[in-house]
Amino acid sequence: MAVPGNDAVSDAPNHPLAIRMGVIAFLAHNVIIGSIFGTTGVLLKPMAERLGVSLQAASVGAPMVMVGSAVLATVAGALAAKYSLKVLLLIAALAMAGGWLLMGLTVSYPLYLVAYALLLGPAMAIGGSVLPPTLITRWFNRNRGLATGIAHMSVVIAFMPVVANKVIEAYGLQTSFFLLAAFSLVVLVPAALLVVEYPPDHPGKPVPASEALAVEGGMTLPQLFSSGAFWMIAFAVAAPNTSSVLLGVHLVTMAETWGFTRDSGALLASVMSFAGIGGFILFGIISDRLGGIKTLALIAFDQVILWSLMLLHLPYPALLVLIGLIGVHGAGTIPALAKAIPALFGNASFSRAFGLSATASLPLMILGVVGTATAVSMTGTYVIPILGMIAYLAVACLLALLLARRPAPVLSPA
Repeated sequence: MAVPGNDAVSDAPNHPLAIRMGVIAFLAHNVIIGSIFGTTGVLLKPMAERLGVSLQAASVGAPMVMVGSAVLATVAGALAAKYSLKVLLLIAALAMAGGWLLMGLTVSYPLYLVAYALLLGPAMAIGGSVLPPTLITRWFNRNRGLATGIAHMSVVIAFMPVVANKVIEAYGLQTSFFLLAAFSLVVLVPAALLVVEYPPDHPGKPVPASEALAVEGGMTLPQLFSSGAFWMIAFAVAAPNTSSVLLGVHLVTMAETWGFTRDSGALLASVMSFAGIGGFILFGIISDRLGGIKTLALIAFDQVILWSLMLLHLPYPALLVLIGLIGVHGAGTIPALAKAIPALFGNASFSRAFGLSATASLPLMILGVVGTATAVSMTGTYVIPILGMIAYLAVACLLALLLARRPAPVLSPA
């Protein structure tokens, strides 16, 4: 069955329930991402004191969630294609609540790591990463890119640090964990119960998952793994993602090497994060107009220019604008990828391809962060990492442009 070779906006109207599914996707992403990463800095010192470990040891939790989520994203994508999203979101909610309850009840460092790696990590992979764009893809024909962007606007993370800090100061660390668990259950369990798997006229609804793949031309994980087009899109989207992660880790130190204070570097990091909120909307709209593949090419092309400007030692106000624009473009990869995957592999392949791409991106992001640290320790400057990032983004742009010119693939039934 032929899969569309471009991702132009569909003329088919969205089902009236699409808005509800979009709200559920927004809640799932925001509650999980906001609860985990909005509390990381606030919990760090009191949790280190509670466990009797160093700040460095206590800080391992959040990176474990990120790595665990990326590794498990392929599994989460396969589960989302085969099993009920309602059930998976319930599992994610229970895992989230279980992780916070375990941290509230334990003073054991190994159990603290278990809570992050084996409970919060899977919850993020399923409910925070794969499920929201999968739900959007199933229900939105029109404005899919914009809907994906809105669903990924991290609103909760903006106010969670302040709220969590107030709770810790007023009621203690243990109470904060119990309230985080309650927050997960109170919001996500009702949201999960309101999930409707497919629109009523969707061909995948009344048949088993294996047959639905044949109806829609879905690809299995081995088929995706052996697809050159998949690796091209995975490599292309990993470039701006690596850009965001690299700056998230190194930006404060990078600012110091440019002669700015750590406070100035921290402000740059905050600007990048807040600007990303607008990026979800902007590039959601752009991807609905241009298609996801061309949008990824545009993002990579723009970032080649933006990273090149970082070599010019700009004054601080100009640097604020530059870093903000990088944040806008980094956020745009999610709605662009959500449009690109169905165009290349069909809607039925979405969750598998999305999850596998997240796993495939992980080694490249780690290489970018570690390689940057190594280069800076050897040279004392960020010039080489910046040049490497420029080259990587240029290759990503070329790959996306090549994909945009490919004819429509033909998929044999699974």
